[in-house]
Amino acid sequence: LLPRAIIEEDPYAIQALIVLGASLQTAWPNPGLWQRALEKLDFLVSIDLQLTRDAAYADLVLPATTGFEQNSYCYYGNAIRYRERLIPPVGQAKPSYEILVELADRLGYGHLYPRHTEALLQYILSASDYTLDDLMKAERHVLRMPSAPIQYRKWELGLMRADGQPGFETPSGKFEIASTVLADHGYDPLPVYQESDETPVSSPDLTRRFPLILGTGPFKPDMKSCLRAIPSFIERFPHPCVEIHPTDAASRGIVEGDLAIIKTVRGKVSMRAKVTDRIMEGFVYAPVGGGGPQGPEAWRQANVNLLTDDQQYDEISGFPVYKTLLCQVKKKKRIRRGAASADPSLGCGG
Repeated sequence: LLPRAIIEEDPYAIQALIVLGASLQTAWPNPGLWQRALEKLDFLVSIDLQLTRDAAYADLVLPATTGFEQNSYCYYGNAIRYRERLIPPVGQAKPSYEILVELADRLGYGHLYPRHTEALLQYILSASDYTLDDLMKAERHVLRMPSAPIQYRKWELGLMRADGQPGFETPSGKFEIASTVLADHGYDPLPVYQESDETPVSSPDLTRRFPLILGTGPFKPDMKSCLRAIPSFIERFPHPCVEIHPTDAASRGIVEGDLAIIKTVRGKVSMRAKVTDRIMEGFVYAPVGGGGPQGPEAWRQANVNLLTDDQQYDEISGFPVYKTLLCQVKKKKRIRRGAASADPSLGCGG
C-alpha cells in the first residue's frame, strides 16, 4: 500500500520518509515500484549501519552505530544486563535512538522522551525496586529480578484482563477458538486453508511453464544483508546460491557450482547452484539479501524480490507471499564472444 500511496497520492500525498535499519527495495516484492515511490518523494532519509540501495535515493544519509559503539541493555529471562560499548562511535555515527531524540527536539516534543540510553534504562527500571546505580554496581552489570510465583487458573482471578474481571481479554471474555474480532470485520472466525495463488493445484497452466516451487528467505550465518560488506563473510560466501534437489538439477543438466537462472512470471535472477538433498524434489530455495550496493557483483545483481509478487499477500495481515511461487531454473549458457576487431591505430598485432 505504501509505495502506491506515495505514487498515486491516495488517500493523501506522502512527501517525506525516514527509512531506519531497512532496505525497502531489497526486502519487499516489486523493487521497481519501490524505486518509483522513492524517486517521487520530496525528502528521503536513510539511517543505517551501511549504505543500502535506498540510500542511493536519499537526500540525507545518517550513519548509525553498531552494537559495539553504543551502550545498551538486554533481557535474559528475569535478568537485565547493561551492555557497555567496546569502542567510541566511528566517524560521525550516532546511536539510532539519539538520532530520533534529536529529531524529536527539532519537532518540539523531545522533552517527552528519555534523553539518552542511561535515561531510558532508568525509565525501564522505574517499574522495579532497582535503580540504574544498582545495575552499574551489580556484578558484570547484571541484575536478576525476583521471580514472580507461578499462578494457575489466572483467568479466574482477573489476571488476564485489563479491567481485572474474570475471563480473557476478548470481546466475549472467553477463550476464543472462533475469533469474534475477525467475524466482526467480515472474516471467517476460524482458520481456513487457502491454496496459494501459484501452485500446481491452483495454476496448472502456469505450472507447465514454471514447474518448480520457489521459497525465499534468509540463510545462516547471514541476517538478511547485514554481513554483505564483511570481508570474512564474502570470502566464505562470494556469491548467492540457489538450493536445488539432485533429481531436478540432473534433469536440467545442472551440477554443483553452475551459474543458474531462476525465473518467475515477474522476472529472473542468476545464482550459483547448490545441489543438495536437504531440499525436496520439486522445490528450490533462494536467499534474500542481494540487490544492494555492498558485496561482490554477484550479490549486487541478485535481488530475489525481482521474483516475488506484491499482489499475493495475506488479506488480514497484509504480509506478502515469499515462499510459494512457481518458477523455472535453467543452466545459464555461456556467452560466446566473437573475435576482437583489430584496432589499426595499434599497428600490426602479429
